[in-house]
Amino acid sequence: MQRKRKPMCMIVKTIPWRKLTMNKTTVNIYRGTNGIGVVIAISFNKDRVILDFGAPFTPLSQVYDGEVRARQANRVKDALLLERIPQVPGVFSGKDLQDLPLQSYEDSAANTAVFISHLHLDHMSEADKIDAHIPVYIHEDGIRLQNALNVVNEKEPRREFTPFFYHQTVTVGEIKVTPYFSDHPCPGSSGFLVETPDSTIYYSGDIRFHSVNNEKAWKELDLFSKHKVDLLIVDATTTSPAEFTGELIFEQDIYDDIFSSLKDFTGLGIVNMYNRDVAMMKQIVNLADKLGRTAVFEPSFAFILQSLYGIKVPVWWLDNQHIPEFRKKMRETREIIPVEQIRKHPEQYLLQNSYSNILSLSDLDQLPGKHFHLFGEPLVKGTKEYQILGNVVAKLGWQFRSYTNLYSFSHTYPEHLRKFIEKIDAVSVIAVHSSKPENLDPVNSTQFFPEEGREYLLENGQLKSL
Repeated sequence: MQRKRKPMCMIVKTIPWRKLTMNKTTVNIYRGTNGIGVVIAISFNKDRVILDFGAPFTPLSQVYDGEVRARQANRVKDALLLERIPQVPGVFSGKDLQDLPLQSYEDSAANTAVFISHLHLDHMSEADKIDAHIPVYIHEDGIRLQNALNVVNEKEPRREFTPFFYHQTVTVGEIKVTPYFSDHPCPGSSGFLVETPDSTIYYSGDIRFHSVNNEKAWKELDLFSKHKVDLLIVDATTTSPAEFTGELIFEQDIYDDIFSSLKDFTGLGIVNMYNRDVAMMKQIVNLADKLGRTAVFEPSFAFILQSLYGIKVPVWWLDNQHIPEFRKKMRETREIIPVEQIRKHPEQYLLQNSYSNILSLSDLDQLPGKHFHLFGEPLVKGTKEYQILGNVVAKLGWQFRSYTNLYSFSHTYPEHLRKFIEKIDAVSVIAVHSSKPENLDPVNSTQFFPEEGREYLLENGQLKSL
C-alpha cells in the first residue's frame, strides 16, 4: 500500500472563538510542556491573556541557521508551517495567514492581550508576528532593551510594545494580570499573577535564586505567595538531567573564579556574553574595576549597556559591522581603545568579544590570554559553532574556560525550585520549559501533564478536558 507523504505541519481549521467562550476559566498550554519555549493562554468568557510567545530552542535543527534566509512577506505562514509558532487562533492577521485555515484576528471575538516575561528568544521571538491590534506588554526595561537591539541590529521595529511595571495590575476585560520581579540576567524579567473571576494562576517565567540578586528574588516570592494560588505554571528547566549536572554554582562563584584567574595574570582577559544578558555586562564592568583593568566592549554591547544602565565603557573598533550612522555616533561619543594599545598592555584590559566577531581576536595573536565563555553564543556544546569557537581560541594559544550548568545559570536549581513550589502552595502545578517535566514531583501540589494545544477547564485548581 502506498503511503501518503506527511505534510510539514498539519493545520486544522479551528473552532471560532465565539463558540468556545464560557463564564469559566480555561487554560491552554500551546507550547512548553515538553521542551524549551513557552506559549500559554488563559481565558475567561471572551477575554484572553497569552503569556509569552517564543519559538522552541533547537540549536541542532534550527532552520534559520544563518544560511537559510527568512522570507519577510511570508514570515508568519512559514513560521506556522515550520512549527516555530503554535496554532493559536485569533492572533494573526488574515493577510499574514494567506491561505492557511487558521482563524484570523479579524474573525475572532476574543479580547486578547499578550504578556512577555522577558526578552530571551524562546519566550518572545514570535511576538512581532502578532496582529498589531493586539497589545503586547513587556516590562519597561525589556522595551528599552528591544529598542537598543533594534538600533545595533540595524532593524526597524515591526510593532509597538506596551510597558508594564512591577506590582501594577493590568486589566484585560474580566482578567487581571499583575507582574512580579523574576530574577534573570535579562532586564525586566517577570512572573505573572493572573486572576479571573473564579481562579488564580501564577506563571513564574524563568526563575533562579542563585544570582547576585537572590535576596531580592526570595523577598519577591514572599510577596506574591501571600495569594491563594489555584494553578502554578512553573519553569522546571533543571528537572532534566541533561540540563542539570548536579553541581550548584552561584553566580558570584563565577565572578570570583574569573577574578582569581586574572588577578596575577599579565595577559589579556576575554569574555563572551549574550547581548540580552545585560545584568551580566554590568557585573563584568564591576569585575574589571576590581581587577584594576578596563572593561572594553564591542560597540553594539557598549550601546546596549548604556541604554539599560547608563554605564559608559570604552570600545574597541570593528570595521566589519554597523551602518554609517551608528558608526559615526559611536566614534563621536566613545573612547576608542586601539588594538595597538591592547597589544602593548594586555594586562590592563578585560575585553568583550562575541562569536560573530571572533576573527577580530586574530589581531591579538601572540599575546597570552584567557577566554571565558559566559553563556554567550554559541550556547550549546556539540554544535559546529561551539567547535569553531574552541578551535580559534586554541590556535591563539589561549586558555579556554567554559562554565558548567549552562541552563542552571539562568534557571533555578532543583532544591530552590522545591522551596519555590512549597512556598506558593498551589492546588495544582504544571511544569514547563523542561524536557523531563515528570521529574518535578511536587510534594504539596497535584501535578498535571496537559496536552499541548488542548483547552482545559480550571475548576478549584483542577484541570478538566473540554
